[in-house]
Amino acid sequence: MIVLLQVVGHDTAEGSDIGPDEEKDGVMTVRPRDRLIAGVIDLMRRKGVAGTGMTELVERSKTARRSIYQNFPGGKRELVEEATRTAGKVIVAAIASVDDREGALARLRAFVQMWRDVLVVSDFQAGCPIVAAALARAEVPTAPDIAAAVFAEWQQLIATQLSAEGIDRQSAEADATLAIAAIEGAVVLSIASRSVKPLDQVGERLEFLLTQQLSRSSH
Repeated sequence: MIVLLQVVGHDTAEGSDIGPDEEKDGVMTVRPRDRLIAGVIDLMRRKGVAGTGMTELVERSKTARRSIYQNFPGGKRELVEEATRTAGKVIVAAIASVDDREGALARLRAFVQMWRDVLVVSDFQAGCPIVAAALARAEVPTAPDIAAAVFAEWQQLIATQLSAEGIDRQSAEADATLAIAAIEGAVVLSIASRSVKPLDQVGERLEFLLTQQLSRSSH
């Protein structure tokens, strides 16, 4: 399972908008636009939207400042919007990368493991960029609406898998919402405590509850 854009512009997933798509001297490189998006995602997950500054972005992404407004005429607002959409696609690709035949529990484990990797590799400095966008209405008024759409896509992906395994649709949607809310909250608790224990506990409890649900639906 991928670590969400752990190295700016290098860790990507199929289905995302970031990728090595320019060739220079026989070496595939990442476009300045994609480096900027990846850089914003990394800053958002570490510092939030308010803490995402253009000067630091230029330094991290190794791009010229003019590249920001050439690629994103709307400046920071447009960058945050696109970064939120792209991060959502990366995470959807991570969830969907687990074969349907492995089942909902395998996808749950993979989702939890992805965030566990993010926490450990970042030394508990990085969280979820979608949560950062959800909290950014004062800074970028459109960001929470995009975040809501991303969360809804995750919820539908998980609910569809649960429904396919026999859980009625209403319960599947409620279970999917519970899983996403619990895991995202556990990521915040883990950052605060500098420990993966909250995330591990939530992951284990969710697996127990979903196992019971799936067992009941099979009878």
